Amino acid sequence: MTSLIIGSFNTKDNAINRNGGIRNDGTDNAKILSQKIKEKDFDILGTQELTIKYTTRLEQLLPNYKFCGDYRYSNALVNMPYNENNQIMTKQKILNTKTIWLPFIAHNPKDLKTSISKASIMPRIATIAITENENGQKLCTINTHLDYQVPSIQIRQLKALSKIIKTYSAQYPIILTGDFNMELKEDHFKEFVQSMEKENIKRVEINENTWCPKEGNGKTEDHIFIPKNWIVEDCGVIQDEEMIELSDHKAIYVKAKAK
Repeated sequence: MTSLIIGSFNTKDNAINRNGGIRNDGTDNAKILSQKIKEKDFDILGTQELTIKYTTRLEQLLPNYKFCGDYRYSNALVNMPYNENNQIMTKQKILNTKTIWLPFIAHNPKDLKTSISKASIMPRIATIAITENENGQKLCTINTHLDYQVPSIQIRQLKALSKIIKTYSAQYPIILTGDFNMELKEDHFKEFVQSMEKENIKRVEINENTWCPKEGNGKTEDHIFIPKNWIVEDCGVIQDEEMIELSDHKAIYVKAKAK
């Protein structure tokens, strides 16, 4: 297999940049992002928080890419607030794709109250895409965006992801991308990373802050996982003024290939 360039990027809201300014319903943002995608020449890019106008404009600007990923409240309600998708963009042939809900409702009153008060009580989703390259090699990419507030919900979502991965890993090499809203130092995420190692999937070590708020300290919350036996040739964050303007997250990438 030739080298693949894989990325993950939380685009934030389609119309709001990190400084709170409105950018023409996301179409200005889409112009910048599409140019960066072309420059980096991504083979697979997982995105989070894309809405309909942003997605539609990207599809127009990136005719060489295929898009897959349903909206969290269905494609019939694309204009509903927070009806975002976890889009997977790829230059590979798409064989199959689906979007599924992850657990998102707390089981106890305290966590439920926290989830409601912090506006995090909404379906969290994972987009799954089976793709094939020009040599007939198949991959399974899973792209997600997990809860940011309640550890008990995060743990359930990680368990759900583990089950999905086990289902597909018997047939395909697995790529996992997303905004996990968790750092490696958090015990439940560390346990997940260790469990993925047992499934022959490794986290790419991009040890830079990927979420950078206007005030306070940043965190490394966006992650990419690839097959354990793949060689990492390059990895990091895309840092330039235009990309920083788009979101409070940084786009991350890895260039890797199978041994």
